[in-house]
Amino acid sequence: MNPHWQAFAATPEQILQKYPQPLQALADRQIPALVLRNAYNPEHCTGLMQRFSERGYFNQETVGVESQLNGGPYLDLGTSLGRVGADPEAFFAHAERTHALFSHLFDGFDDPVRTMYEALAELAPDNKVLTAHEPNDRLYGPAIFRIYHGDEGHRPHFDSVARRSKSEYAVGDFAHQFAGVLCLQSAEPDGEPFIYDCYADDEVNAVISSGEFDDYVQAQKIAHAQVLLEPGDLYFFYTENIHTVPPVVRTSPRVVLAFFFAMSADRDEIFVWS
Repeated sequence: MNPHWQAFAATPEQILQKYPQPLQALADRQIPALVLRNAYNPEHCTGLMQRFSERGYFNQETVGVESQLNGGPYLDLGTSLGRVGADPEAFFAHAERTHALFSHLFDGFDDPVRTMYEALAELAPDNKVLTAHEPNDRLYGPAIFRIYHGDEGHRPHFDSVARRSKSEYAVGDFAHQFAGVLCLQSAEPDGEPFIYDCYADDEVNAVISSGEFDDYVQAQKIAHAQVLLEPGDLYFFYTENIHTVPPVVRTSPRVVLAFFFAMSADRDEIFVWS
């Protein structure tokens, strides 16, 4: 890994002092990620994990409205545009249920969704941070819990609504897409995410499809950084960089709260969704 291309961990004030436009610094690939340590109370992470376990949210066989199990290599608690967005009516109905669930899910604890929005607003003081909505005011999901069991992860990929097939959604009208990820329950060190200084193009996509991305990274000497997290840590990164979550054997589920967000230089709003 390149020692000169590493995540920057600091307070929002320190980040702004070093990078006056921190989100643009991510988009320009000056740095792979911005990390806020202990952004959320670790004791509240433990409490929420206990609540989720008691309600069966860690159980792949759980059936029920609140379990929001959508299939795939991990469990979702919340609304995923990527999984549900092919049907806009189903997507926005799902998002309504998520807003209803999140209105009481954190009772007795600090609201981790609010924590993430407020942290993002601190890093973008000249912008308005809003849950994404369509012109008719229909709201997207505000954030999503991802629960990884066993050896589940994500292969190398990038995320961009604008560059994929859902451009009919309002979030596809922004120039840059990012993500925020709050660790609720950490993985083993080798199971934490990697971010690559590599923008997806036709060549890179072909290498990923052929399963040869690791060899490509070595041959091209592509810088990459691993983001090591403890419960309560929050980080932001540019999702148009290739990134992975290694599929390692886990002794307990890896749980994160995540959202996407998008911005453009000519717009005041930052839209956030899941």
